[in-house]
Amino acid sequence: MIPTASRPPSSRFRWAIVFLLCAMAFVLYIDRVNLQVAVPRIQGEFRFSDDICGLVLGAFLVGYAVGLVPGGWLADRFGAWRVLTAAGLSWGALTVLMGLLPHRPLGLGLDPVPVLVAARFLLGVCEACAFPTFNRALANWVRRSERAMSSGLIHCGATIGGAFTPVLIAFIIANAGWREAFVMSGEITLAVALVWWLSATDHPAQHPRVSVRELEAIAAEKEEMHIVPPDAAWYRRLVRSRNAYLLCASEFFYGLAGFVFITWFYTYFVRVRHADQMTAAWLSSLNYLAMAVGAPVGGVLCDLAVRRWGNPWGRRTVPLVAITLAGCCGMAAPVIRHNVASAVVFAAAAGLLFTAAAAFWSTLIDVTRRGAGLVGGFMNGSGQVGSALGTLSFAWLKDTLVVCPI
Repeated sequence: MIPTASRPPSSRFRWAIVFLLCAMAFVLYIDRVNLQVAVPRIQGEFRFSDDICGLVLGAFLVGYAVGLVPGGWLADRFGAWRVLTAAGLSWGALTVLMGLLPHRPLGLGLDPVPVLVAARFLLGVCEACAFPTFNRALANWVRRSERAMSSGLIHCGATIGGAFTPVLIAFIIANAGWREAFVMSGEITLAVALVWWLSATDHPAQHPRVSVRELEAIAAEKEEMHIVPPDAAWYRRLVRSRNAYLLCASEFFYGLAGFVFITWFYTYFVRVRHADQMTAAWLSSLNYLAMAVGAPVGGVLCDLAVRRWGNPWGRRTVPLVAITLAGCCGMAAPVIRHNVASAVVFAAAAGLLFTAAAAFWSTLIDVTRRGAGLVGGFMNGSGQVGSALGTLSFAWLKDTLVVCPI
């Protein structure tokens, strides 16, 4: 515990923690998306088939699914500071190692396929703990009335990373090569992880730059003053928790609805709407920009709604309105003939959908601060299952259903 005399007279250091979490989310998406841009070059060099490319790309998703719940448990058990440091350093190092993969003639017979598959699988495992750990950090550091806005800012950082990465990676590949792109991506992540390690702590009371006044402000809105790792009794309550099941079910359908903005959108505009590849790339970026705006706006609105109407309706109002409007935009966009106009309406749907994201994560902390990481892993995993199901089913739906633009 830091002596009171050593603390500053006033502070708002919790927002520095939120900024660092945004930075971690940003680099998270750099290391997640970079392979999607680099894979044509890698395929050309090593002469992969499309099936092998799918295996390499899919390895990340498998690892991500495997790591979600254990990552959340680790965050609850050992703290967000340690777990996020270890995870960030690990996925940064894995990204650098992918960039050090030798050329086939210099590889002494080393088959690059198992190496790439293993690296992407482990990358998914390491990155999986990120959002549950972010939630663990917010549960410790942020006031209840600021949680949704903080979560929205983190989602904004992630989506800006998703929008920024294709341009950055394509530029580096064009001027230096795909290996250099991976090395630089990993180095950025390692730098941010080191800053997090040097600047953060698990709890605000442990940090010398947090004033007594700020500690009192954070503590005033905490549901539980002393957080201890979940025990057997807590797990029994979790199994019987109606709120936990409803959150996971909501996230499942949320992922099912939102998959198209991440996976099939670019392909849809190229193959179905016959846009050229560069136009499709620019139109796809509109979704990320709309998400980057929608996430923090939704967080602010959610916190305002809680202050006005309290719980549970304060948390429910923004998702109910935003997701309903997103569904209306999603149904209208495919029947609009003009590609740009259609993409703008699709982007509105994506932005509205992400307006609801912060409400899910802040509601989870309201339900349980004690197991915010573990339950966050289950909830995020439910969303990933929905996204995977939507990705698989879209391939069938696009050949079965015909939508004629007006």
